[in-house]
Amino acid sequence: MSDPDLRLKNHLSPLNVLVFGGTGDANRIASELLVRFGSHIRLQLSLAGRTSAPNLPDGVPVRIGGFGGPEGIVKSLTSDRIDLVVDATHPYATQISSHIARACAQSSVPCIQYRRPPWVAQTGDNWVSVADIPAAAKALPTLGHRALIAIGRRNLHYFNELHDCWLLVRTIEAPNQPFDLANGEWLSARGPFSTDREQELLERYEIDVVVTKNSGGSASEGKLIAARTLGIPVIMIDRPALQEVDYAGTIEDVVLKVAQHHTTQ
Repeated sequence: MSDPDLRLKNHLSPLNVLVFGGTGDANRIASELLVRFGSHIRLQLSLAGRTSAPNLPDGVPVRIGGFGGPEGIVKSLTSDRIDLVVDATHPYATQISSHIARACAQSSVPCIQYRRPPWVAQTGDNWVSVADIPAAAKALPTLGHRALIAIGRRNLHYFNELHDCWLLVRTIEAPNQPFDLANGEWLSARGPFSTDREQELLERYEIDVVVTKNSGGSASEGKLIAARTLGIPVIMIDRPALQEVDYAGTIEDVVLKVAQHHTTQ
């Protein structure tokens, strides 16, 4: 990364920044802000607490647990005197991102939402784009009968009625909603996953279709490359609509925007 003048020597008070996380990107953002700004920034990383053993960045104070909706976030922003919010939650965590945007607007606290670029189909890919998880479940039987389901552990119940399909459901932890996996197998695994490992998995389980969200990034891209190599179709769930906040597409962009907010504090 380039190193603009981020030392902010002329500012006496640190910038209070609340980072909403739960992703590897959020951990990297928090760590990078701490390294780049040092004592000129006061960081807090907020996690929803849905994962029992989350990976955490060193040296960053962590808050675990929900806020109770936008009103709770507003209360926390006010009581903690937050100067800036960075929303680095998952691209498909639409509810919390909506709550964050609303709370920041009500509190007049600037918000930067980090969204890594989505994946783009390459030559040789066979992607079927769908709007949401119900649409993915509906399309699945028309494309294959042995599916890798890599969409996280929520909303899996939409696949309950696919009795003619065998499902390999891969999540970090067990599904937290009622889900009848009578015809398939649950696989607990945490990325990143290499392309070779993903290809071996698809071949071992004779997978003929992959269902995933367009999360972007390199940590889980291996399954797409493996599917391309093997000629397997991918049901790609589209990104949700964006919030009306400031956006950053790279971690360096986040750092630069934080610097700009500090200089105008």
